[in-house]
Amino acid sequence: MNLAYVSPLPPLRSGIADYAAALLPHLRPHVARLTVVTDGYVPHLPAGLADAWCGVDGEAWGRDSLPLYHMGSHLQYHRAVYRALCRHPGVVILHDGNLLPFIHELTLSAGNRAGFLRQVGLESGAAGIADAWTAIQAGTPLSLERHALLSRVARASLGVVVHSRCLQERLRATAPQARVAVLPHLDLAPPGAALSSRSQYRAELGLDSSSLIVGLFGYIAPVKRLEPLLAAFARLRTAFPHARLLCVGQVVDGYDLAAVDELGLQDVVRVTGYVPQERFLRYLSAVDVGVNLRYPTWGEASGALLRLMACGVPTLVTDAGAFSELPDDVVLKVPIGPDEVAAIEVALRALLGDAGRRSQIGRAARDFVAANCSPPEIGRRLVGFLHAAIAGEEETCTSFT
Repeated sequence: MNLAYVSPLPPLRSGIADYAAALLPHLRPHVARLTVVTDGYVPHLPAGLADAWCGVDGEAWGRDSLPLYHMGSHLQYHRAVYRALCRHPGVVILHDGNLLPFIHELTLSAGNRAGFLRQVGLESGAAGIADAWTAIQAGTPLSLERHALLSRVARASLGVVVHSRCLQERLRATAPQARVAVLPHLDLAPPGAALSSRSQYRAELGLDSSSLIVGLFGYIAPVKRLEPLLAAFARLRTAFPHARLLCVGQVVDGYDLAAVDELGLQDVVRVTGYVPQERFLRYLSAVDVGVNLRYPTWGEASGALLRLMACGVPTLVTDAGAFSELPDDVVLKVPIGPDEVAAIEVALRALLGDAGRRSQIGRAARDFVAANCSPPEIGRRLVGFLHAAIAGEEETCTSFT
C-alpha cells in the first residue's frame, strides 16, 4: 500500500501537527511508499523521513496512493486538507468533534452564503437549511449542539478514525453509513519524559522550587474554563499561600484575561504565551498538578492531557465527552454545571494538600498511557484499519473500538 499523508506538520503551531509528526515514523514500516503532502511550507519531519516530503504537487500524489488526512477545525491549517479530502476519498483522522466554526469561516465569513446553506443541508436536510437561513437573517450563530457539520467528512471518506466512543456515536448519528474506528490518542511525550527531577526542571525554567504549581497547557481559550479555575484558585489562597497557576500556551485572539486582575491574582498567575515543544515538555514535568478542563466538548481528545498523564502529572478534567471515558483512577473528574467552581476547589484542595495522592494518580496515569497509547501499537492498528477500509471490511473496522 502506498500512503499519501496530508496534514499540518511542524513548524506550524498546532497540536494536530505535533500528533501527525509523532505518528509518521510508526506508519512508514508498514507501507510500501509514504508521501508527505503539505500546503506551501517545508515541514520539520522526524529523522529519516525528509525524503518523504513531496511539496504541494496538487493531484500527483493522489493517483496511486491512499490518502490519510488529519482534519481539525483551524481554517488556516486545515483548509487545504478539507478541500483535498472532498476531492480524493481516503481515510480521515478526525481530531475535532464539531466543524461548524470551520465551515462557517470557510463559507459564510467569506461571503459564500449558498455554500454554507449547502453544507448545513447536507447534514440536517430542509430543517437544517431553515435553521441556517433564520440564523443568517437574524445575525445570530447557528447552534453548535444541533449542527456539528461532520457529514461531509464522513461521507467523503472510506473510513474515519476518532479518539473517543463519544465522537464515534456522534458521527454515526449524523452519517449512519460511515465506517468509524476508535483508536486511543497517541502518547506525544518522548521516551523517558519526566525522568529528571521536578526541581531540576524548575531550576532550568526559573520557577520557584518551594511553590505548589498548577499548570494549564495548550491554547488558552474560553472553552478551557479558565474563569471558573481562577475563581476556585482565589478561594485557595489562604490555605495554600505558595500555590501558583502557570498557563503555558498561546492566548487566542480576542480572549480577555481580565479575571486575573479582578480577582487580585496578578502575583500568582503567570501566562507564558507560545513556547517551543521541548520547553513545553519541561513545563509539563515541572508542575505538581495539571488542569485540562474543557466545555463545551464534542468528543475530541487532548494532546496536552496525554502529555501530562505520560509525565505522571495528576490532572483535573471536565467530566464530559472523551474525558468521561477515562478510568476514574487516572484523572480527577470535575462535573460541569452551577457547582463547577466549588468542584474545582475541592479537587485542587485534595491534590495540593496530599502529596501521596498526587503521586498515586500520577503513577496510574503514566501506566495507563504506557499500556494504551504506545505509538508503535497505534501505528500498527491504524494501518490495519486502512487495509480494512480499502477492502470494505466492516467487521474488521469496528473491531478497533
